[in-house]
Amino acid sequence: MDAVVAAVAALRDPSLPGTPWTVQQIAVVLPLLCDGPSSMVVEATDIRWLAAVDEGAPLPD
Repeated sequence: MDAVVAAVAALRDPSLPGTPWTVQQIAVVLPLLCDGPSSMVVEATDIRWLAAVDEGAPLPD
């Protein structure tokens, strides 16, 4: 359960680039995070960064 909470927190974190995700967006991606090759938090952070870049955010240094 802690991994799910941490993953949702990463998707909602306003300090990360991009728009914080909605509950509906998280509900769609949560099953995919469970099947990812690494931890749910890493997967969520990666997805958040990819979405931010797609929105036009610059890549980190």
